[in-house]
Amino acid sequence: MDYDRRRMLKVKIKALAAEAKIIRFEEQRVVGQIREDLYLHRIQVVRREARATHLAYGYLRGRSYQQLEASCMEPPDWKKVESMVKRYGKPGASDGLKAWREPPTEECKAVA
Repeated sequence: MDYDRRRMLKVKIKALAAEAKIIRFEEQRVVGQIREDLYLHRIQVVRREARATHLAYGYLRGRSYQQLEASCMEPPDWKKVESMVKRYGKPGASDGLKAWREPPTEECKAVA
């Protein structure tokens, strides 16, 4: 594709936010193991996907990594971010991604 598909990432960000909200609502309605499973899905799957999507969208919009994440406790899934940049950005958009993400914040250096 030779056109910029950033709008699709914006929609994906909104959909992931809505999914997290729905899961959080359903967590309050159930008890037991299903509640724990819903919580873990929201925290481990949806949150990580939303973070990677947010970083890819910010990169494609020309924001610096520091503008998007002033601090972090663990490094993001850079492979997922790169995949989204390649999929939703213009051809060659991922060329500067490695330089964009360096250097990581001090908190992320300790974990990485």
